[in-house]
Parts: sequence; C-alpha cells; structure tokens
Amino acid sequence: MAEIKFGPYEPDIFSVGSSKSSHVNNVVPTVNGYGPLAEINEFTGVLTGACRGIAGMVQSDGSSALFAGNDADLYRLNGTTRAWNNVSKSAAAYNVNARQLWDYCQFGNEVIAVTSGNPVQSYVLGTSALFADLAGSPPQARRCSVVGDFVVLGGLTANPNRVHWSGINNTTQWTAGSNQSDFQDFPDGGNVQGVAGGEFGIVFQDRAIRRMIYSGPPNIFEFQRISDNKGVVMRYSICRTGGSTFFLSSDGFYKIELSGQMTPIGENRVNRTFLGEADFSDHRFMIGVVDPFNPLVFWFYKSLASSAANTLDKVLIYNWALDRFSRASMMTIAATPMLQFSATLEGLDAVGNLDALPFSLDTYESNLAQRLGVMGADMKLGFLDGSALEATLDTPEGAVGNGARTLVRDVAPIGDASGAMISVRYRDRLIDSLAATTETAIGVRGYAPVRVNARFNTVRARVPAATNWSYLRGVDVDGRVGGRR
Repeated sequence: MAEIKFGPYEPDIFSVGSSKSSHVNNVVPTVNGYGPLAEINEFTGVLTGACRGIAGMVQSDGSSALFAGNDADLYRLNGTTRAWNNVSKSAAAYNVNARQLWDYCQFGNEVIAVTSGNPVQSYVLGTSALFADLAGSPPQARRCSVVGDFVVLGGLTANPNRVHWSGINNTTQWTAGSNQSDFQDFPDGGNVQGVAGGEFGIVFQDRAIRRMIYSGPPNIFEFQRISDNKGVVMRYSICRTGGSTFFLSSDGFYKIELSGQMTPIGENRVNRTFLGEADFSDHRFMIGVVDPFNPLVFWFYKSLASSAANTLDKVLIYNWALDRFSRASMMTIAATPMLQFSATLEGLDAVGNLDALPFSLDTYESNLAQRLGVMGADMKLGFLDGSALEATLDTPEGAVGNGARTLVRDVAPIGDASGAMISVRYRDRLIDSLAATTETAIGVRGYAPVRVNARFNTVRARVPAATNWSYLRGVDVDGRVGGRR
C-alpha cells in the first residue's frame, strides 16, 4: 500500500515525476488537501436585463445594502421581498458602453457608482430614494476608489491616463486646487485601469503600476513607480484584501503589497494554462473578487471554449494563506463581498403571502460577517453555500508506476468523501493517449476495486454532486511493481 497525495494544482508543470496535479475541478485548496465548492444558493429575484456589476455596501446601522446595474439602469435589492427595485436617477437613465461594468465605492454613507461615458452617480444610504448626479461636476470615469480621505476617479472618459481626486472628506468638491482636490496625468504607462484603495492607493495602468501616497499640500499626493513593464491586462481582475492586491498582468497573476513588493503567484504554475484558455476579447470577461470570510481569491472568467456571449463559465481560485490554486466550472455573471440580509416579521407583513417569498425562511441566519455573493447566469444572486458541486481530482501522473509496469488492484480515497467514485487513467508510453478504467464505488473495506496493468497511472476521484464531504487528501493504492501483461 502507498499513499499518494492529490498534489497542488499546477497544470503548467508536466506532472510525471512531480508532486503536482494537472487536473482538479470544483474544489478549493485547504490545509487538508482539497475541500468541496458549493453551488450558488440563490435568495433574490431576477435582475432585469444583463447585469453589469454588483456591489455590497454596509449601512451605518451595520445592515446590508446591495446595488446592481445593467446597460441602462441601477437597482437596489429590497431586503424584505428580495426584489430588485429600480433606483436610477429621475432623468433619462444611463448608457453603459461596450466592455464596461459599473464600478462602485462607498465613502461614509454615500455610494458612488461610475461607468465610462455617464455622469458620476451618488446615493446616500438612509436618505436617497434614487441615484442622482454627484454634485461638484466630477469628471466621468470608469473606475472609483477611496484612498485615505479622498474619493479617487480613474480612467476618465476624457483623459483615460488621469486620476482625479475629490476634496478632502468632501465628495462634492472637484475643482483642482479647492480643498486639496486635484488630478494627475501619467505621461507613460497607458490608460488607468483601476485604483486599489486603502491607506495608500495603487494605480494600475496598461504597462505601469504606481503607489499613491498622501503628502499634503501643495502636492497632495506623491506617485512612486513600482513597475515599468507590468500592468493590468483585464481591468476587473484587480481585487484587494487588507494590504494585498491581486491582479492579472499580460504574463500572469501577481500579488502586490502596500510596500510595493510584487510577487508572481502564478508563474510556472497556472499562468500558461490560464492565458491559453481565457477569452481576453472583452474586459467584462474576467472579474476578481476576494472572499471576505475565507483566505480565497476568486477570478471568474469566460473561456474561449464557451459559446455563452456574456456569461463567465470558469473560476480560478487562489488560497493566499496556503499559496495554492484550484479551479471550478460555474456559470456566473458577477460577484461581490456582502453582508447577509435579515428580515423582520413586521417587514414580512408587506409581502402578504409568505409563499411568494423568493427565498426560504429556513435558511435565514443572523451573521454580521461578510460573505461572497455570486450572481448566476439566471440573474439571481446567492451565496456559495448550496449543495456541493461535482468534484474531480487527479493524482500526479506516474505516481503509481512512474515508468515501471505496475499492477493496480485497489484504491481507497483518503478523506471523508465516502461516496467518491474511483477510476484509473493509464498508458504505457508518454506519447500514448490516456485510457481509463470503469469507475467503481468504495466497498465495505473502504477500497474501490480496480484492475489495471500499466507503466504510468493516474488515479481520479470523482465526488458526485450533493455529496456531503469536507476534505480529500489523496488515495491509498494497492499497486505491485512488475506485473505482467
């Protein structure tokens, strides 16, 4: 008997003779190997039209507020009925340009929404009924963020290589020289694709990255170049948690710290595979979101193999605490960190018939921790806490045999997925195509009976959808070297 672990998902490395796995699907990296990824448990009604970005906000009383936009309107989720209410400004609504999403930031109780070619929008939580054009004549922009005590707009419609910030602690002051409001043009590096906010800002361009550091009058902000030849290739891949920001450059995935230190997290692991299968024809085809409850980054993206025009069909997942990747197959539109919604009995009276609720009261929880909200292809939002998706995991090829003819007879998964189905993919020469045995279930002894006699073997565990399990670390293999054929 020999224990073989499901290795780290690093498909760029030829797995023969290594400890890496070239295939996992619908799992997340955990300290015990891999765990299940749950499907979207939807709790909202259908958003009208095609979603062009969502954002979860927190009100002053600690409750949740959720906003979404489509090509022409902005919506807010009704916390009781879970319906999307149109909260667009009173005048003619919006026209979202191709390859654009709505971008949002929160400054105190004010929600600011931007998209290129449209006036900057403002909604004051607890006061506003509808969005309105933000006062002070701010420039139109495609990205917004909060850096220190300033709202920062980037990728301006009229000046795409410029960032412009508000007056200090005043979102309605945009005249340069007024209350520390000003702008900065970058003569090189290309268009501004995003600004990661926080105590310091990080400005991402096509081919450059700069730190944005508050220095006070007269300069207000100093800009320090971090990278001369690295930038962002998909603008919505940028996502931040604490002092770390993650993004996709033209040569792969990176993590950057507030200090400016940049780490290539995908190099020689997932970059080549990802860059070969992702669709880069539209910036909307990739969205990066940090799971606020777990140390995970989710990059939802559209693959070249997908025929769904505006739907993201794949997910690359990165656990920054373990420095490991995994992947998933899931049809999504948008995602955002958000608080769970609560509902009072008094509020439910407004619904009339409780059977008309688009969510189950059995699933209600009181939880002030943020979670990752994901919108599916049907334009309904939910959390990833439904039934487990069907998962598949492969051991490194050749871990059984590695060139020596080996008779494999029994395989036992190491983990608590008792419903796992086992098969072996095998070949005698690396130039041959892989063949596969018939799947078998785990027997009373805890082993799945298989019989294969080959030089290079890969064990695949498939955990059917809706199976209750928490971890899989590897497999225990009964294999005997020198088997005849």
